[in-house]
Amino acid sequence: MDREAFTDEAARALRRAWFTYLDEVEPLREPLHAYGMRLTGNVWDAEDLVQETLLKGFAMIGRGDLHGPGSPVANPRAYLFRTATNLWLDGERRKARERAVLADPPPQPVEAAPEAVRSAGERLFSETAPQERAAVILKDVFSFSLEEIADQLRTTVGGVKAALHRGRAALKSAGAEPKAQSGGGPSRELVDRFIDAFRSRDVATITACLTESCEIHVPGVGGGRGRRGGWAEASVAHGANVRLEPALYHGENVILAFHEGQGLYDVIRLEEADGLVSHLTNYCFTPDTLHIIGAELGVPVAPWGYHQPPEVLVDMIRTTTLPWGEGMKLH
Repeated sequence: MDREAFTDEAARALRRAWFTYLDEVEPLREPLHAYGMRLTGNVWDAEDLVQETLLKGFAMIGRGDLHGPGSPVANPRAYLFRTATNLWLDGERRKARERAVLADPPPQPVEAAPEAVRSAGERLFSETAPQERAAVILKDVFSFSLEEIADQLRTTVGGVKAALHRGRAALKSAGAEPKAQSGGGPSRELVDRFIDAFRSRDVATITACLTESCEIHVPGVGGGRGRRGGWAEASVAHGANVRLEPALYHGENVILAFHEGQGLYDVIRLEEADGLVSHLTNYCFTPDTLHIIGAELGVPVAPWGYHQPPEVLVDMIRTTTLPWGEGMKLH
């Protein structure tokens, strides 16, 4: 018998479960994000790692066996850190395989910008092997036991001790100057054109900046696809008190969003294709990322939280046609 594989009612139930899950793990997100920063070396990859980790955790916890014998999620903190570690190590191995296949030349060092943070964590990032780096961070920053780290890294206690020895030695002998993050991202011309279009509050003008298949991504909440998916309409309807400003963050052109009289509540990253926006990411529900960017740029921050919009956005969330609008938790 023919039937829909997934109903709207089931999708709404899953969204409600997802936001309940985010409430439960909220105390763990800040340390998890800090761990991601130390592993990846930049705020964007750290946020991606956190999101992927939380999604894996949601799937595992949804199986229902939380405290049975051998349950991997009996200790949520250890489970989420282990998941983040494995995801990152797998990604590093994949990158190494790709480099070997493509025989890429080693990247040229980039001169550190004056405002770059010169920390031991950055030296560790640039000077140690992935497993050694993870071992030192887990032990010296987050105080996991040797046994817990061995579980995280899928090795033995002896292997952890060896990794700690090598990692600490590399950190001690590392140079004072870390590598700066490389730039990239959209052209300043596209960023300025996008901001001017937003200031016009004209749907057609905003839409003209997007490709036909433009993707909208809101980490932790969802997204949509297509230039006529409702994002431009929602921006016009609810953007009267929003101010967008261009900024250069680690060499990348980004957009800062402020509510009138308040601090930074969103950072928008654009990807460019043929002079148009092909991908747009809103970091409005990632307060850890916003605090880091705000501190580095010297601007006040007024984040909304992980998924709880302020009252000014209640109508927007309820009426928008984007898939992430329906079912959002409102307070």
